[in-house]
Amino acid sequence: MKRPECNVAGLPDDLPDCGVFRPPAPHISPDSMLRMQGYRNIAAVRPAIRKAAENCANLASELVAPSIHYRRAPIERMNDDQIVLSQGGRFSCAAFPKVLGDAQEIIVFVLTLGQALDAAAIELMDRYDLLEALFLETAGWLSIEQTTRSFVGALHRWARPSGFRLSSRMGPGYAYQVEGREVRWRLEDQIPLFSLFDPSRLPVRLLDSCAMLPKMSRSGLFGVSRLDSAGTRDYNI
Repeated sequence: MKRPECNVAGLPDDLPDCGVFRPPAPHISPDSMLRMQGYRNIAAVRPAIRKAAENCANLASELVAPSIHYRRAPIERMNDDQIVLSQGGRFSCAAFPKVLGDAQEIIVFVLTLGQALDAAAIELMDRYDLLEALFLETAGWLSIEQTTRSFVGALHRWARPSGFRLSSRMGPGYAYQVEGREVRWRLEDQIPLFSLFDPSRLPVRLLDSCAMLPKMSRSGLFGVSRLDSAGTRDYNI
């Protein structure tokens, strides 16, 4: 199946079953990087450290090439801890009913910034430029957050005019509170998530550990419900 691509302006009005969303390149603030590393008084940061943060922010902006591969998948059934998809595949997490509510389908995604930033961070580590390597990784994670927000915003702009609403994002390896206890969506569910995509087209590889390569990547899903549906189920979280 040919997988349609979307331009940076947003997602198509009809949101095809699968595609690629390419958002604008993220803008990374050195101040945000410094705060993320625990520097509370930005004005008091030593000039050499601030310069390193600025250099790494500029380098990251040149290296990142964000893209999000996504796929819509109808839900056949959802019980207290499992989603079974109509096209095959299943995920297990006790938080699904609360977070996804009465979703009739899910949108799964794999997001990446590309390989260049990973390679640059490894090169810095090999040269023992540890501060720069740390700042470059920090810029990478901030870029992932911005890219995720761009995707979420585009999904919301599609969903409401189309008569849908989205759940919060969920991801393998993350923990959720259910009835006063913490439950974790097991990382091994990366395997059925990745199986929904054509591996020859996906720019992210799943390792035996279920970690992703490039490292600067993220996966997950959103539930999709109709605006006129009954609402979420009453689970206490």
